Amino acid sequence: MSFSQDVKGELARVEPSKKCCMLAEIAGFLRESGSVKLLGGGNFGIVATTENAATARHFKVLIESYFRNKVIMEIGESQRPGSRNRRVRNRYYLNIGSEEKSVQILRETGMMLIREGDDYFSDGIYQPIVKSKCCKRAYLRGMFLSCGTMSDPRKSYHLEFVLDKERSASDLRKLIGTFVDLSAGITRRGEKHVVYMKRASYISDMLGIMGATEAMLDLEDIRVNKSMHGNVRRIVNCDSANVDRALAAAGEQLEWIRKIEEEQGMQYLPQPLREVARLRMERPEASLTEIGEALNPPIGKAAVNKRFAKIRAIAEGEEQ
Repeated sequence: MSFSQDVKGELARVEPSKKCCMLAEIAGFLRESGSVKLLGGGNFGIVATTENAATARHFKVLIESYFRNKVIMEIGESQRPGSRNRRVRNRYYLNIGSEEKSVQILRETGMMLIREGDDYFSDGIYQPIVKSKCCKRAYLRGMFLSCGTMSDPRKSYHLEFVLDKERSASDLRKLIGTFVDLSAGITRRGEKHVVYMKRASYISDMLGIMGATEAMLDLEDIRVNKSMHGNVRRIVNCDSANVDRALAAAGEQLEWIRKIEEEQGMQYLPQPLREVARLRMERPEASLTEIGEALNPPIGKAAVNKRFAKIRAIAEGEEQ
């Protein structure tokens, strides 16, 4: 099972305790998963679909509990396009007939409104349903169970909602922005409108807001491990770079010393310089600190570096 499916499984186990939150979650789910069908005689029915069994069971119970009606669940096959070997999945259908308060559901969730005395179907989020913070959380949970997905955080950080209507996407982005230090981007993907997050901290907050606490903790563990591994890599890279620089510097110092030895002889060097030159020739891999500690009496890294600077000046004929 994918990380995204695990998140949906956890969210489907969340039971709203307040009536307002139950309605907000139902509205969020039906906004993208629900569709209206004409039954004749001016009657409407609702069909909501999902490929997640836990989500289907959750909303069957939730809708029946809130509206005190009957929801018929059916199972069919859904074949998604992909590679040559297409994976066949079950698709779950929640059917609500006109006799089971379908019109009342459409009105109360804000999917059907009245304007100038006529009914019309709205595209965006029905604002009266998301006035309180708890209802906003519930609406986002329903929306994610309907059209949300996220990548495995071990591979990449990405959470998104894929919506049909531009107005719904715009309203969802605004709704997410009502939470402190949280924002989302929006883009087009074919005919779809995608509201997305790519920052790990935003995704973690979103999981917590929706009620996926276990998934949020898993994400935080992965973030910590990634950070630790990243720090180790940086330290190793830094150490490797330092070693490379030290070896390159040691190679230059040996060239200066050999040049002096060939042209003037080691006796030309004053005793302090001759000591560090001898140690460099004996220990070409040693650091300046190690050379300083090997002297008697020992001296610091800066002092050793000054002696090599003088050796360089002599080798290049700069010393007066």
